[in-house]
Amino acid sequence: MAHDPHVDLAAILGCDVATLGAADAVTVLHPVRRLRGLLDQFEASVSNRVSELCDQGRSAPASDVLSRNAHLSAKEAARRERRAKALAKTKAFGEALAKGEVGAEHADVLADITTKLDDEITTGFFEREQELVAKATTSTPEQFARHCRTVIARLERDQGIERNRQQRRDTYLSWSVQRDGMHRVTGLLHPELGAAIATAVDKELAALIADNPDGLDRSQLAAQALGNLVSGGHQATRPLEADIMVLSDHTTITHGLHEHSVCETDTGAVLPPETIRRLCCNGRIVPILLVNGVPINVGREQRLANRAQRRALRAMYRCCGFGTCDTPFNRCEIHHVLPWELGGPTDLANLIPLCSRHHHLVHELGWRLELAPDRQLTIRQPDGTIYATEQIQIRSTQRGYCELHDQTERTRQRLARLQRC
Repeated sequence: MAHDPHVDLAAILGCDVATLGAADAVTVLHPVRRLRGLLDQFEASVSNRVSELCDQGRSAPASDVLSRNAHLSAKEAARRERRAKALAKTKAFGEALAKGEVGAEHADVLADITTKLDDEITTGFFEREQELVAKATTSTPEQFARHCRTVIARLERDQGIERNRQQRRDTYLSWSVQRDGMHRVTGLLHPELGAAIATAVDKELAALIADNPDGLDRSQLAAQALGNLVSGGHQATRPLEADIMVLSDHTTITHGLHEHSVCETDTGAVLPPETIRRLCCNGRIVPILLVNGVPINVGREQRLANRAQRRALRAMYRCCGFGTCDTPFNRCEIHHVLPWELGGPTDLANLIPLCSRHHHLVHELGWRLELAPDRQLTIRQPDGTIYATEQIQIRSTQRGYCELHDQTERTRQRLARLQRC
Protein backbone atom coordinates (compact mmCIF):
# COMPACT_ATOMS: atom_id res chain seq x y z
CA MET A 1 0.00 0.00 0.00
CA ALA A 2 1.37 3.41 -0.98
CA HIS A 3 2.09 5.86 1.81
CA ASP A 4 0.83 9.42 1.57
CA PRO A 5 3.83 11.77 1.93
CA HIS A 6 1.53 14.34 3.55
CA VAL A 7 0.71 11.86 6.29
CA ASP A 8 4.38 11.02 6.76
CA LEU A 9 5.29 14.71 6.99
CA ALA A 10 2.50 15.36 9.48
CA ALA A 11 3.73 12.48 11.64
CA ILE A 12 7.22 13.96 11.74
CA LEU A 13 6.13 17.55 12.39
CA GLY A 14 3.73 16.43 15.12
CA CYS A 15 6.36 14.37 16.92
CA ASP A 16 7.72 15.48 20.28
CA VAL A 17 11.21 13.96 20.16
CA ALA A 18 11.91 14.71 23.83
CA THR A 19 9.13 12.33 24.95
CA LEU A 20 9.89 9.42 22.59
CA GLY A 21 10.46 5.95 23.95
CA ALA A 22 12.70 3.44 22.19
CA ALA A 23 9.82 1.82 20.29
CA ASP A 24 8.38 5.22 19.30
CA ALA A 25 11.78 6.35 18.02
CA VAL A 26 11.93 3.34 15.72
CA THR A 27 8.39 3.95 14.52
CA VAL A 28 8.96 7.61 13.64
CA LEU A 29 12.04 6.72 11.60
CA HIS A 30 9.84 4.91 9.05
CA PRO A 31 8.21 8.08 7.63
CA VAL A 32 11.64 9.76 7.75
CA ARG A 33 13.05 6.97 5.55
CA ARG A 34 10.15 7.18 3.11
CA LEU A 35 10.34 10.97 2.79
CA ARG A 36 14.11 10.89 2.39
CA GLY A 37 13.80 8.29 -0.36
CA LEU A 38 11.15 10.36 -2.13
CA LEU A 39 13.36 13.45 -1.98
CA ASP A 40 16.44 11.53 -3.16
CA GLN A 41 14.52 10.14 -6.12
CA PHE A 42 13.12 13.59 -6.98
CA GLU A 43 16.59 15.15 -6.77
CA ALA A 44 17.92 12.44 -9.08
CA SER A 45 15.19 13.23 -11.62
CA VAL A 46 16.05 16.94 -11.45
CA SER A 47 19.75 16.14 -11.84
CA ASN A 48 19.08 14.06 -14.96
CA ARG A 49 16.95 16.85 -16.41
CA VAL A 50 19.79 19.33 -15.80
CA SER A 51 22.17 16.92 -17.55
CA GLU A 52 19.83 16.88 -20.56
CA LEU A 53 19.83 20.70 -20.61
CA CYS A 54 23.61 20.70 -20.30
CA ASP A 55 23.89 18.44 -23.37
CA GLN A 56 21.77 20.99 -25.23
CA GLY A 57 24.02 23.83 -24.10
CA ARG A 58 21.30 25.35 -21.92
CA SER A 59 22.72 24.64 -18.47
CA ALA A 60 25.87 24.05 -16.48
CA PRO A 61 26.69 20.41 -15.60
CA ALA A 62 24.43 18.83 -13.01
CA SER A 63 27.22 18.46 -10.46
CA ASP A 64 27.94 22.19 -10.65
CA VAL A 65 24.26 23.08 -10.28
CA LEU A 66 23.92 20.77 -7.29
CA SER A 67 27.06 22.09 -5.65
CA ARG A 68 26.07 25.74 -6.01
CA ASN A 69 22.36 25.44 -5.19
CA ALA A 70 22.14 22.53 -2.76
CA HIS A 71 25.16 23.70 -0.72
CA LEU A 72 27.11 20.52 -1.41
CA SER A 73 30.82 19.91 -1.74
CA ALA A 74 32.04 19.24 -5.27
CA LYS A 75 32.73 15.61 -4.31
CA GLU A 76 29.23 15.07 -2.93
CA ALA A 77 27.61 16.79 -5.91
CA ALA A 78 29.51 14.55 -8.32
CA ARG A 79 28.42 11.48 -6.33
CA ARG A 80 24.77 12.49 -6.57
CA GLU A 81 25.08 13.12 -10.29
CA ARG A 82 26.48 9.58 -10.76
CA ARG A 83 23.63 8.23 -8.62
CA ALA A 84 21.07 9.99 -10.79
CA LYS A 85 22.57 8.58 -14.00
CA ALA A 86 22.46 5.07 -12.55
CA LEU A 87 18.82 5.47 -11.51
CA ALA A 88 17.97 6.63 -15.03
CA LYS A 89 18.85 3.12 -16.22
CA THR A 90 16.50 1.31 -13.83
CA LYS A 91 12.94 2.51 -13.36
CA ALA A 92 12.15 -0.16 -10.76
CA PHE A 93 15.02 0.91 -8.50
CA GLY A 94 13.96 4.56 -8.70
CA GLU A 95 10.41 3.60 -7.70
CA ALA A 96 11.72 1.56 -4.76
CA LEU A 97 13.82 4.52 -3.64
CA ALA A 98 10.83 6.85 -3.81
CA LYS A 99 8.89 4.45 -1.54
CA GLY A 100 11.72 4.21 0.96
CA GLU A 101 12.17 0.49 0.26
CA VAL A 102 15.85 1.05 -0.60
CA GLY A 103 18.20 3.86 0.34
CA ALA A 104 20.33 6.33 -1.56
CA GLU A 105 23.42 4.35 -0.57
CA HIS A 106 22.00 1.35 -2.43
CA ALA A 107 21.66 3.55 -5.51
CA ASP A 108 25.25 4.73 -5.00
CA VAL A 109 26.33 1.09 -5.15
CA LEU A 110 24.74 0.81 -8.61
CA ALA A 111 26.57 3.92 -9.74
CA ASP A 112 29.96 2.91 -8.35
CA ILE A 113 29.86 -0.67 -9.52
CA THR A 114 28.86 0.08 -13.12
CA THR A 115 31.18 3.04 -13.70
CA LYS A 116 33.87 1.14 -15.64
CA LEU A 117 31.75 -1.61 -17.19
CA ASP A 118 31.36 -1.88 -20.94
CA ASP A 119 27.93 -1.24 -22.45
CA GLU A 120 27.06 -4.91 -22.97
CA ILE A 121 27.72 -5.88 -19.35
CA THR A 122 25.95 -2.75 -18.06
CA THR A 123 22.85 -3.56 -20.13
CA GLY A 124 22.79 -7.14 -18.91
CA PHE A 125 23.24 -5.97 -15.34
CA PHE A 126 20.30 -3.57 -15.39
CA GLU A 127 18.10 -6.13 -17.13
CA ARG A 128 18.11 -7.83 -13.74
CA GLU A 129 16.61 -4.79 -12.04
CA GLN A 130 13.84 -6.74 -10.30
CA GLU A 131 16.41 -9.10 -8.80
CA LEU A 132 18.52 -6.11 -7.77
CA VAL A 133 15.60 -4.36 -6.10
CA ALA A 134 14.59 -7.52 -4.24
CA LYS A 135 18.14 -7.97 -2.96
CA ALA A 136 18.58 -4.32 -1.98
CA THR A 137 15.37 -4.26 0.08
CA THR A 138 16.72 -7.01 2.35
CA SER A 139 20.41 -6.06 2.44
CA THR A 140 22.71 -3.40 3.78
CA PRO A 141 24.53 -1.36 1.10
CA GLU A 142 27.67 -3.42 1.78
CA GLN A 143 25.84 -6.72 1.33
CA PHE A 144 24.14 -5.37 -1.80
CA ALA A 145 27.51 -4.35 -3.25
CA ARG A 146 28.84 -7.89 -2.81
CA HIS A 147 25.76 -9.27 -4.56
CA CYS A 148 26.20 -6.82 -7.45
CA ARG A 149 29.85 -7.80 -7.88
CA THR A 150 28.82 -11.45 -8.05
CA VAL A 151 26.15 -10.70 -10.68
CA ILE A 152 28.68 -8.82 -12.79
CA ALA A 153 31.20 -11.65 -12.48
CA ARG A 154 28.58 -14.06 -13.87
CA LEU A 155 27.86 -11.72 -16.78
CA GLU A 156 31.49 -11.44 -17.81
CA ARG A 157 32.27 -14.08 -20.40
CA ASP A 158 35.80 -14.49 -19.07
CA GLN A 159 34.40 -14.92 -15.53
CA GLY A 160 36.08 -11.79 -14.25
CA ILE A 161 39.61 -12.45 -15.51
CA GLU A 162 39.82 -9.23 -17.54
CA ARG A 163 38.34 -7.23 -14.67
CA ASN A 164 40.96 -8.72 -12.36
CA ARG A 165 43.67 -7.77 -14.86
CA GLN A 166 42.32 -4.22 -14.97
CA GLN A 167 42.36 -4.08 -11.17
CA ARG A 168 46.02 -5.06 -11.30
CA ARG A 169 46.68 -2.29 -13.82
CA ASP A 170 44.87 0.15 -11.53
CA THR A 171 47.01 -0.88 -8.54
CA TYR A 172 49.47 1.76 -7.39
CA LEU A 173 51.30 3.05 -4.33
CA SER A 174 52.70 6.54 -3.91
CA TRP A 175 53.91 8.72 -1.10
CA SER A 176 55.07 12.26 -0.54
CA VAL A 177 56.84 14.11 2.25
CA GLN A 178 55.00 17.13 3.62
CA ARG A 179 56.67 20.31 4.83
CA ASP A 180 56.45 19.19 8.44
CA GLY A 181 58.24 15.94 7.60
CA MET A 182 55.15 13.72 7.78
CA HIS A 183 54.86 11.13 5.02
CA ARG A 184 51.53 10.84 3.19
CA VAL A 185 50.92 7.40 1.67
CA THR A 186 48.15 6.68 -0.81
CA GLY A 187 47.42 3.68 -2.93
CA LEU A 188 44.98 1.26 -4.48
CA LEU A 189 45.55 -2.51 -4.31
CA HIS A 190 43.96 -5.31 -6.30
CA PRO A 191 41.97 -7.82 -4.17
CA GLU A 192 44.61 -10.53 -3.92
CA LEU A 193 47.43 -8.18 -2.93
CA GLY A 194 45.15 -6.22 -0.63
CA ALA A 195 44.04 -9.39 1.16
CA ALA A 196 47.64 -10.53 1.67
CA ILE A 197 48.76 -7.18 3.07
CA ALA A 198 45.64 -6.78 5.24
CA THR A 199 46.14 -10.24 6.74
CA ALA A 200 49.77 -9.53 7.58
CA VAL A 201 48.95 -6.11 9.06
CA ASP A 202 46.07 -7.53 11.13
CA LYS A 203 48.37 -10.14 12.67
CA GLU A 204 50.95 -7.53 13.61
CA LEU A 205 48.19 -5.17 14.75
CA ALA A 206 46.82 -7.75 17.18
CA ALA A 207 50.17 -7.86 18.96
CA LEU A 208 50.37 -4.07 19.14
CA ILE A 209 46.83 -3.75 20.52
CA ALA A 210 47.73 -6.17 23.30
CA ASP A 211 50.70 -3.96 24.26
CA ASN A 212 49.64 -0.33 23.81
CA PRO A 213 51.03 1.77 26.68
CA ASP A 214 50.53 5.06 24.78
CA GLY A 215 46.82 4.49 24.21
CA LEU A 216 47.02 4.87 20.43
CA ASP A 217 43.86 4.27 18.40
CA ARG A 218 43.47 1.46 15.88
CA SER A 219 44.45 3.52 12.83
CA GLN A 220 47.62 4.75 14.51
CA LEU A 221 48.56 1.22 15.53
CA ALA A 222 47.82 -0.04 12.01
CA ALA A 223 50.36 2.43 10.61
CA GLN A 224 52.92 1.17 13.12
CA ALA A 225 52.10 -2.44 12.21
CA LEU A 226 52.70 -1.75 8.52
CA GLY A 227 55.95 -0.02 9.38
CA ASN A 228 57.12 -2.99 11.45
CA LEU A 229 56.45 -5.37 8.59
CA VAL A 230 58.03 -3.25 5.87
CA SER A 231 61.10 -2.28 7.89
CA GLY A 232 61.78 -5.88 8.90
CA GLY A 233 61.35 -5.23 12.59
CA HIS A 234 59.68 -8.61 13.04
CA GLN A 235 61.29 -10.36 10.10
CA ALA A 236 62.54 -13.27 12.20
CA THR A 237 59.08 -14.25 13.36
CA ARG A 238 56.76 -13.42 10.48
CA PRO A 239 56.05 -15.96 7.71
CA LEU A 240 57.55 -15.50 4.25
CA GLU A 241 54.07 -15.20 2.80
CA ALA A 242 50.92 -13.97 4.44
CA ASP A 243 48.04 -16.42 4.59
CA ILE A 244 45.13 -15.56 2.32
CA MET A 245 41.71 -16.83 3.36
CA VAL A 246 39.43 -17.53 0.41
CA LEU A 247 35.87 -18.79 0.22
CA SER A 248 34.68 -20.85 -2.70
CA ASP A 249 32.42 -23.75 -3.49
CA HIS A 250 33.64 -26.83 -5.30
CA THR A 251 31.39 -26.34 -8.34
CA THR A 252 32.79 -22.88 -9.06
CA ILE A 253 36.37 -24.06 -8.83
CA THR A 254 35.80 -27.06 -11.10
CA HIS A 255 33.22 -25.74 -13.59
CA GLY A 256 33.18 -21.95 -13.29
CA LEU A 257 30.73 -19.39 -11.97
CA HIS A 258 27.07 -20.27 -11.53
CA GLU A 259 23.99 -18.65 -10.02
CA HIS A 260 24.97 -19.35 -6.40
CA SER A 261 28.74 -19.10 -6.70
CA VAL A 262 30.95 -18.17 -3.78
CA CYS A 263 34.37 -17.00 -4.95
CA GLU A 264 35.88 -14.30 -2.78
CA THR A 265 38.40 -13.32 -0.13
CA ASP A 266 37.40 -13.24 3.52
CA THR A 267 36.76 -9.49 3.18
CA GLY A 268 34.15 -10.09 0.46
CA ALA A 269 36.26 -9.04 -2.54
CA VAL A 270 35.18 -11.11 -5.55
CA LEU A 271 37.94 -13.01 -7.34
CA PRO A 272 37.70 -14.91 -10.64
CA PRO A 273 37.82 -18.73 -10.28
CA GLU A 274 41.09 -18.76 -12.20
CA THR A 275 42.75 -16.71 -9.48
CA ILE A 276 41.50 -19.07 -6.77
CA ARG A 277 42.85 -22.05 -8.73
CA ARG A 278 46.23 -20.35 -8.99
CA LEU A 279 46.28 -19.53 -5.29
CA CYS A 280 45.49 -23.13 -4.47
CA CYS A 281 48.58 -24.18 -6.43
CA ASN A 282 51.05 -21.47 -5.45
CA GLY A 283 49.82 -19.59 -2.41
CA ARG A 284 49.36 -20.35 1.24
CA ILE A 285 45.61 -20.86 1.41
CA VAL A 286 43.55 -21.16 4.56
CA PRO A 287 40.58 -23.37 3.56
CA ILE A 288 37.32 -22.18 5.03
CA LEU A 289 35.41 -25.48 4.79
CA LEU A 290 36.19 -28.06 7.38
CA VAL A 291 37.18 -31.65 6.57
CA ASN A 292 36.29 -34.85 8.36
CA GLY A 293 38.05 -35.23 11.65
CA VAL A 294 38.49 -31.53 12.44
CA PRO A 295 36.91 -30.82 15.85
CA ILE A 296 33.82 -28.63 15.73
CA ASN A 297 32.37 -29.04 19.22
CA VAL A 298 34.54 -28.87 22.30
CA GLY A 299 31.73 -28.51 24.83
CA ARG A 300 32.94 -27.47 28.28
CA GLU A 301 36.52 -28.59 27.74
CA GLN A 302 37.64 -25.09 26.73
CA ARG A 303 36.13 -21.64 26.87
CA LEU A 304 37.48 -20.00 23.72
CA ALA A 305 36.41 -21.00 20.21
CA ASN A 306 39.15 -22.98 18.51
CA ARG A 307 40.61 -22.18 15.10
CA ALA A 308 38.35 -24.66 13.31
CA GLN A 309 35.23 -23.18 14.88
CA ARG A 310 36.25 -19.66 13.91
CA ARG A 311 36.70 -20.81 10.33
CA ALA A 312 33.33 -22.53 10.39
CA LEU A 313 31.68 -19.35 11.69
CA ARG A 314 33.49 -17.33 9.03
CA ALA A 315 31.94 -19.59 6.40
CA MET A 316 28.52 -18.51 7.70
CA TYR A 317 29.11 -14.88 8.69
CA ARG A 318 30.89 -12.18 6.76
CA CYS A 319 30.27 -9.61 9.49
CA CYS A 320 29.07 -9.17 13.04
CA GLY A 321 26.06 -11.40 13.66
CA PHE A 322 24.05 -8.63 15.35
CA GLY A 323 21.40 -7.49 12.89
CA THR A 324 22.74 -5.43 10.02
CA CYS A 325 26.07 -4.50 11.61
CA ASP A 326 28.81 -4.47 8.96
CA THR A 327 31.89 -4.79 11.17
CA PRO A 328 34.04 -7.41 9.36
CA PHE A 329 34.28 -10.86 10.91
CA ASN A 330 38.03 -10.54 11.49
CA ARG A 331 37.33 -7.63 13.86
CA CYS A 332 34.70 -9.52 15.84
CA GLU A 333 34.86 -11.54 19.05
CA ILE A 334 33.22 -14.95 19.40
CA HIS A 335 30.32 -14.74 21.83
CA HIS A 336 28.64 -17.57 23.78
CA VAL A 337 24.88 -17.03 23.32
CA LEU A 338 24.23 -18.96 26.53
CA PRO A 339 27.08 -17.58 28.69
CA TRP A 340 29.96 -19.87 29.52
CA GLU A 341 29.64 -19.01 33.20
CA LEU A 342 26.03 -20.25 33.14
CA GLY A 343 26.95 -23.59 31.59
CA GLY A 344 26.97 -22.64 27.92
CA PRO A 345 29.15 -24.96 25.83
CA THR A 346 31.77 -23.88 23.32
CA ASP A 347 29.84 -25.47 20.44
CA LEU A 348 28.85 -23.93 17.12
CA ALA A 349 25.18 -23.94 18.07
CA ASN A 350 26.07 -21.61 20.95
CA LEU A 351 28.58 -19.32 19.19
CA ILE A 352 28.13 -16.15 17.16
CA PRO A 353 30.54 -13.37 16.09
CA LEU A 354 29.92 -9.95 17.65
CA CYS A 355 31.78 -6.68 17.24
CA SER A 356 33.04 -5.03 20.42
CA ARG A 357 30.15 -2.54 20.49
CA HIS A 358 27.43 -5.18 20.30
CA HIS A 359 29.39 -7.52 22.57
CA HIS A 360 29.27 -4.71 25.13
CA LEU A 361 25.51 -4.35 24.64
CA VAL A 362 25.01 -8.01 25.51
CA HIS A 363 27.44 -8.35 28.40
CA GLU A 364 27.29 -4.98 30.12
CA LEU A 365 23.91 -3.53 29.12
CA GLY A 366 21.70 -6.59 29.49
CA TRP A 367 20.63 -7.27 25.90
CA ARG A 368 19.86 -10.94 25.22
CA LEU A 369 20.34 -13.11 22.16
CA GLU A 370 18.50 -16.32 21.26
CA LEU A 371 19.93 -18.51 18.50
CA ALA A 372 17.64 -21.06 16.83
CA PRO A 373 18.94 -24.33 15.28
CA ASP A 374 18.71 -22.70 11.82
CA ARG A 375 20.75 -19.78 13.25
CA GLN A 376 17.85 -17.34 13.18
CA LEU A 377 18.78 -14.75 15.78
CA THR A 378 16.26 -13.12 18.12
CA ILE A 379 17.54 -9.94 19.76
CA ARG A 380 15.85 -8.82 22.97
CA GLN A 381 16.23 -5.52 24.79
CA PRO A 382 16.99 -5.56 28.54
CA ASP A 383 13.24 -5.44 29.36
CA GLY A 384 12.63 -8.58 27.27
CA THR A 385 11.05 -6.77 24.31
CA ILE A 386 12.02 -8.24 20.95
CA TYR A 387 14.20 -5.68 19.17
CA ALA A 388 14.71 -7.65 15.95
CA THR A 389 14.62 -11.13 14.46
CA GLU A 390 17.40 -11.74 11.96
CA GLN A 391 17.73 -14.65 9.55
CA ILE A 392 21.36 -15.45 8.82
CA GLN A 393 22.30 -14.80 5.19
CA ILE A 394 23.95 -18.20 4.68
CA ARG A 395 25.12 -18.66 1.12
CA SER A 396 23.18 -21.41 -0.63
CA THR A 397 26.35 -23.34 -1.41
CA GLN A 398 27.17 -23.36 2.29
CA ARG A 399 23.75 -24.41 3.55
CA GLY A 400 24.48 -28.09 3.20
CA TYR A 401 27.70 -27.56 5.13
CA CYS A 402 25.84 -25.84 7.93
CA GLU A 403 23.32 -28.65 8.14
CA LEU A 404 26.05 -31.27 8.02
CA HIS A 405 28.23 -29.73 10.70
CA ASP A 406 25.61 -28.15 12.93
CA GLN A 407 25.16 -29.44 16.45
CA THR A 408 23.68 -32.84 17.24
CA GLU A 409 20.18 -33.07 18.64
CA ARG A 410 21.68 -33.97 21.99
CA THR A 411 23.61 -30.71 22.08
CA ARG A 412 20.50 -28.71 21.13
CA GLN A 413 18.51 -30.42 23.88
CA ARG A 414 21.28 -29.66 26.34
CA LEU A 415 21.18 -25.99 25.39
CA ALA A 416 17.39 -25.96 25.80
CA ARG A 417 17.67 -27.48 29.29
CA LEU A 418 20.33 -24.96 30.33
CA GLN A 419 18.26 -22.06 29.01
CA ARG A 420 15.25 -23.20 31.07
CA CYS A 421 17.34 -23.27 34.25
